[in-house]
Amino acid sequence: MTKFDPENPRVESMEDLDEVVRHSERVMAGLAEAQRELAAVTGEGSAADGMVRAEVDGAGRIRRIAFDPRAARMDTAALAEAATEAVRAAQEEAARRNDELLRAATGGAPVTVDMERARREFEEIGADLARTLRDLTERW
Repeated sequence: MTKFDPENPRVESMEDLDEVVRHSERVMAGLAEAQRELAAVTGEGSAADGMVRAEVDGAGRIRRIAFDPRAARMDTAALAEAATEAVRAAQEEAARRNDELLRAATGGAPVTVDMERARREFEEIGADLARTLRDLTERW
């Protein structure tokens, strides 16, 4: 059996097929864990010397905005600007945390999907698997 290469998966034996399955299971487990962690991501931000604080979820949706009593002395335009600044800071933090989790889950690989490439690779894997299974059944 040759060492499994996820960039160029070839199935030439039952051992290779087993390794492909094991690799897929490891990747799926890692992604499932990342998905659980992503669901728990929050971001926090503040503005106006901490008088305005915001918390967002991992998708950047506002969960909470809090105003220190001193913020009541601010004019409405400054208060609105501070709230916007706090929300943006919280969204940036949540996005950074999401990015860190995804990079950890993928080993630093970018999280993009080229559907045409994926289709071609699945077709190649399927053809290799069919060929291997045919060869194995002919031997027995």
